[in-house]
Amino acid sequence: MRRSLSLIVIAAAALLGYESRAQEYRYAVFELPDFGGAYQFDAPGGIDAAGNVVGGAGFDPRYFHASFWPHSGGIVDLGTLGGNYAGAACINEVGDIAGWAGFDPNGSILDRRAVVWRRGQIIDLGTLGGETSVAYEMNDAGQVVGESEYEMQSSRPKAYLWENGQMRVLPAPHPDWDGRAAFGINNVGDIVGNGYGVDGVLKALLWQSGQVTELGALSNLDSAAYAINDSGVIVGYSRVSSGEFHATRWVNEELEDIHTLTIGPRSVARAINEVGQIVGDNGNVLDSHAFVLNPGEPMILLDDLVPPFLLRDWIMERTTSINDAGQIPVTASYNDDHWALLLTPVLPTMTLQGPQPGRAGTTNGLRVTGVTPGARVTFLYSRHGGGTRIPGCDLQQNALQLDNPTIIGTAVANQQGVATITRPVPLIARGQTILFQAVVQNECAISQLVVHRFD
Repeated sequence: MRRSLSLIVIAAAALLGYESRAQEYRYAVFELPDFGGAYQFDAPGGIDAAGNVVGGAGFDPRYFHASFWPHSGGIVDLGTLGGNYAGAACINEVGDIAGWAGFDPNGSILDRRAVVWRRGQIIDLGTLGGETSVAYEMNDAGQVVGESEYEMQSSRPKAYLWENGQMRVLPAPHPDWDGRAAFGINNVGDIVGNGYGVDGVLKALLWQSGQVTELGALSNLDSAAYAINDSGVIVGYSRVSSGEFHATRWVNEELEDIHTLTIGPRSVARAINEVGQIVGDNGNVLDSHAFVLNPGEPMILLDDLVPPFLLRDWIMERTTSINDAGQIPVTASYNDDHWALLLTPVLPTMTLQGPQPGRAGTTNGLRVTGVTPGARVTFLYSRHGGGTRIPGCDLQQNALQLDNPTIIGTAVANQQGVATITRPVPLIARGQTILFQAVVQNECAISQLVVHRFD
């Protein structure tokens, strides 16, 4: 259906400050559904290779349930052990999900057990002898790591490995060490986490081939390891001599400070994929912003990589996972609520030239290059950035960065791979900012996002 660009002015707000530009908006943004209700507190945790996301969602201040968001859409309540709270931390490539679940209907969120959800059933992993436990990560073989209250009196819980139906404690470098936690495990079976040394300082640890190793730190202060990929690269944080937290990476047990942002005093790296992309959060406790670090690049805030003029002014606060396709589940805040979002990379193969001459009150043209000759290009616009699925295309192939886009029209690319379209833009459009994108649907091919303010 053809629609005139004059429709732009019917609903466009007077948004200022953006001209046509080549800024790189790398992600499309999709809001993950919730359980309904006025209470909004959603927190995605893990993601698998296909883009299925797990985490937790609140639908009442008294209830927070583990959630499964399939890549095809929707939300599934994973259930609990009888309590009112549960959270899913990770999902492996065979579909098993690990996390924690409440067991006491009258208990608090701390009355919980490590669990695995497998083929519609919930498995209580037990404890190391105490009352509570929690699971943080699981590999494709079904090995689970986390922390549990210990059978002996201790001020802190102990790290464990659960496999073959049994939970066993992971050793410390010295018998006098206190509490420990295991946060990451790869498909080789290497485990990372942290523990309190005899000096009371938290230290990053690696459990490998039955041995435990201190990973070292940037100073004599705390450090922790949160994730390890199958290549053995470890990420976490280490406090520097000033006391600030810096995101760190260990390669062959050599420590590297990867903190490159200055918006806040701290950063923490929380996950790494097999490509070497790292995600985490930067800032401080009251002002946290999620980041991504691509190989060969500095940290970049996710706030700077999503399309502008989102329907909600989300702040990308926190993420704990990234899959090998680069998809990132994010906890975002807006008006004191927390939302679950999925950021999926866009892969433009065509170049869209913004409206020419870019003025209201005259005819403007859109031009796209790099198109397959003879392919039909659809030109679209929207007032808002966001994410829209391309019919017949998986999110990992491509997605539009427009929210609820309107079709301007279509054009067939010539033998040079160029397609153009012209439409009148009324004078009343002056000062309005519009987002444009082009797509070849049957090829799942898109252009970059163009943001233009009409003169």
